[in-house]
Amino acid sequence: LLLLLLLTSNPPPTPFPPISGHGLVSLSEMKRIIASSGKKIFKQSLSPCPKRLLSMTQKPNIPPREEKSKDIRIYLESADKDEWKTLLPLGIFSGINTNPLLLKEAGVEIKEPVFPELRDLVRMAVDEYNIKEIFIQAWGSTKEELVRTGLIARMFDKHVIISLPFTFEGTQAAAELISKGASVCMMAAHSQKQAVMGSALMADYFSPSVSGISGSGEDAIAQCAAMQKVMEGVGSPTRVMASSLQSADEIVELSKAGLKTFSIPPAVAFELISQPLTTKMTDEYERISQGLLAESKQ
Repeated sequence: LLLLLLLTSNPPPTPFPPISGHGLVSLSEMKRIIASSGKKIFKQSLSPCPKRLLSMTQKPNIPPREEKSKDIRIYLESADKDEWKTLLPLGIFSGINTNPLLLKEAGVEIKEPVFPELRDLVRMAVDEYNIKEIFIQAWGSTKEELVRTGLIARMFDKHVIISLPFTFEGTQAAAELISKGASVCMMAAHSQKQAVMGSALMADYFSPSVSGISGSGEDAIAQCAAMQKVMEGVGSPTRVMASSLQSADEIVELSKAGLKTFSIPPAVAFELISQPLTTKMTDEYERISQGLLAESKQ
């Protein structure tokens, strides 16, 4: 294309160096031609070219690629850094969901007044894994304590979602935190009437506990599906996030029911990515590929 530009322009004041007679111009010859012609000649040769030809040589003005948004959101239910290191690179997670039990299991201590270990955990999630959302549960038994600790967690990073219990005090705290601009998740939900409350509260997330509902003897899939219908029925933007799932099959069934947000423990994440028949077929293809490579070396 560069040679075409040069040939279709006005003849340069000095002849180009001769090109070898095999009909193809090597990269080294092209560099030598451009260098010997001089920058001034090259600029002059471009000026009389048709605009269409010039536009072909110009870098297209492509707007920067926008980050893809996921309608489905899956959160890793873990505060363990080793589990983060193993699972977050899968690229399927929108964020991390933690709670006091998970923090205790991971050895993360909550120490007044600055909570260094919890702060470092949040910073690691955001800085090293580029996590967009990490859920931190506020602690305390009164509205005032829940608001105070929720704001502390929020100060760690703007990506923190404050989780609150669906109690009387928790609902009051959520209302105040939302009024202050915080993102809130109402957690440990067990009934459809709580879905109505979560919608009226305009919480960002409403999180029914699948294992908790199942443990009470109810059909957790049916209950979560009904909660999703409640949200859709009132036109609420609050996302129903099914948490404490016990199997990958539950994710499939809840997806069929219209849920798009899930918080899953590592065991379910491994189950989600594991499929024996896929592994068997992949191993067979790899065996054949290695055989072909061995034959090519003989």
